[in-house]
Amino acid sequence: MRVFLAIEFPEDIKEYLDQIHLVLREQSKTGNFTKKDNYHLTLRFIGEIKDHELDKLKEVIDEIALKHNCFQLTMNKVGCFARGSKMIIWVGINQNETLGRLYSQLEQSLERKGYTKEERNFVPHVTIARQVVLMEDLKKMQQQIKMDNIIIPVSKLSLMESTRVKGELRYIPLYTKNLSPPLMQN
Repeated sequence: MRVFLAIEFPEDIKEYLDQIHLVLREQSKTGNFTKKDNYHLTLRFIGEIKDHELDKLKEVIDEIALKHNCFQLTMNKVGCFARGSKMIIWVGINQNETLGRLYSQLEQSLERKGYTKEERNFVPHVTIARQVVLMEDLKKMQQQIKMDNIIIPVSKLSLMESTRVKGELRYIPLYTKNLSPPLMQN
């Protein structure tokens, strides 16, 4: 099975991302658009694993969830990764100290469990579409989308399976662990 570690989003955030998806679709000649139920923030792609590895990954999630309180992320912009003539369009998430610490501890825990350290820098983003060819340039689309620093509450970590159900890509939670409640402010 093909798995990754992620932060899942509440329904209102998925709805907001789906509105961006609609604007993007109107501005695109072609593209492979993310389904609303599949929006998430990938913390670490693991890849193909055997069933017996699930317990190791659950232990990693348990360890990290115990060390972290609920926190918030902020979506800040629409951008792209260019792949030849096509693009991956994404919504960027502000890197903050809490997310950075969580990611670093996650990498360390995975390494202790025998997983290879991720070589690429962590660029927190939500993929809206792949293999996109826009009708006009990205700047025009960016002007149509208001990104007012949308707040994303983070309350759990998930181990997700990437699979196909009736030919459609689906991300299915295999295991979820709640973060500790947020610290009370005085």
